[in-house]
Amino acid sequence: MLDLLRVKNFAIIDELEIRFEPGFNVLTGETGAGKSILVDALHLSLGGRAQADCVRTGAEEAEVEALFLPRDPAASDARLTALGLPAAGSELLVRRTVQREGRSRAFVNGQLATASQLAAATRGLLDISGQHEHVGLLDAGVHLELIDAHAQLAPERAAYSEAFSRLAEAEKARTQLGSDESARAERAEWLRWQLEELTQIDPKAGEDDELAQERKRLASAEKLRAGAEDAEGFLSASEGAALELVTRAAKRLEELALIDPTLAPLATSMRGAAAEIDEAARELARYAARAGGDPQRLEAIDERLELLRKLTRKHGGTLSAALARREAMSQELLSIDDHGGELLRREVEVQKRAVIALQLARELSLKRRSAAAAFTRAVAAELASLGMARSELSVRFSPITEGGIALREDGSPLNLPPGAVEKNSQTLGARGLESAELMLSPNLGEEQKPLARIASGGELSRVLLAVKRVLVESDPVGSYLFDEVDAGIGGVVADAVGRALCAVARDRQIICITHLPQIAAFARRHQTVEKEVARGRTRTRVTAVEGDVRTQELARLLSGHVTDASLIHARELLEKAALDTSPKRARRAS
Repeated sequence: MLDLLRVKNFAIIDELEIRFEPGFNVLTGETGAGKSILVDALHLSLGGRAQADCVRTGAEEAEVEALFLPRDPAASDARLTALGLPAAGSELLVRRTVQREGRSRAFVNGQLATASQLAAATRGLLDISGQHEHVGLLDAGVHLELIDAHAQLAPERAAYSEAFSRLAEAEKARTQLGSDESARAERAEWLRWQLEELTQIDPKAGEDDELAQERKRLASAEKLRAGAEDAEGFLSASEGAALELVTRAAKRLEELALIDPTLAPLATSMRGAAAEIDEAARELARYAARAGGDPQRLEAIDERLELLRKLTRKHGGTLSAALARREAMSQELLSIDDHGGELLRREVEVQKRAVIALQLARELSLKRRSAAAAFTRAVAAELASLGMARSELSVRFSPITEGGIALREDGSPLNLPPGAVEKNSQTLGARGLESAELMLSPNLGEEQKPLARIASGGELSRVLLAVKRVLVESDPVGSYLFDEVDAGIGGVVADAVGRALCAVARDRQIICITHLPQIAAFARRHQTVEKEVARGRTRTRVTAVEGDVRTQELARLLSGHVTDASLIHARELLEKAALDTSPKRARRAS
């Protein structure tokens, strides 16, 4: 839901902050007070196009900040992470600034983002009925999702998606293998050339580390020889060496052991230590004798290491990567040499997976077409209660024409050029055999057209409301803003629209801008938008109204100004709305 909207230096707004609550929120006010400006500000916070003329006169920069509480924090964080933006758990803070010269900046959870990243990050958080860019209903790409959601086809969709992914993977491998002969020959020649170099050098696992260690010893041969001779001298060769001292200590202890036998083990230990020292000294002497340098061996090692370094630079950066690359290239060359057999195996694999995916797609398609009729009937029933009883709604299904995998009836793949079609073939897309688009005729006798071509914002808002009513349990969008839902209606229809909004608000957040008291009376939170002049400047302010002040606002909406009669009528509307939205009545209605 939308928790907070903060706007600064935007159009006639100098600075204001609006808080929203879960459930039904309503904004009322005189025409021109700035209600549509707030919609424009929200539109900007969702990644909409920035206009330089939105900056308030005399200011250098306009700023809009919105705090959302995502309905599904885990999904929101996953989307942000995929976009390279910081996740924040239960909150999503977006900020947009527009400079006077037209340049804009976007921020998501404090990190600079592009407008497209901002739009992707906020997708599914808020539907705005008055701004086509943010009404998911106007995107024909989501209509299939609506039908699937209404029919509760999530398990079938998941099974098909997995089957299609497997098919796409197999088809990609087959296509790569089935490239033209000259390309395969060129690839094979390149692989042989690379493998010949690897074979000539014939690297062994860990060879570079072993050679580096040997090189280190050879380069320090003189230092090692001198050190070994010094150590030998400390042990036995010099006056007062360790061997002499330990031997003397052992002899002295043996003499004392004749007096005190308990010293005998120590004397034995000393004799053992003397033997160990003597052996170590002899080994050091032998090491010093053979520790001389070998310039030829050192040169050979340097040449070998340089060859290995060149090899690793070409094949992954490490010797282990080069060895893995050699194995992979050998397998690929075998595959190319056995092209005919491998291609046949790939084609069999594609056909096997295609049969499975095609069967699941056909089953999914049948359920969709059956569900479409129930979906349109449910939406039409809601539209009838919203003053659009003469509307005609249908779903137009179209076969996949681009971006899919063309198959024959038996599931075997077709190798068709882009745009080509073959009789009795079917194309599988990522979502099945078809796309879907909602078609509407708002008035009896008119041609049905796609929703995006409906001119009336009021009609579009009511269609959106009707669809949300039908999909209230499955729609992932958490908040809806209705800007023109009351256009061209009144009386009984206005009351029905208010009830419908109130019903949706039991599961979603509703923000409604309205001039009709019949709708405003149902709101949980009522705020007024007013325009005032202070210090020679016009500015907009938003105020929450409760109690008698709210009653007076409804009375103003009823008659244009507050009278005793309009106050009585306003109180009746509030009492009736309170009764209709009581928990007991709400449970009975649902």
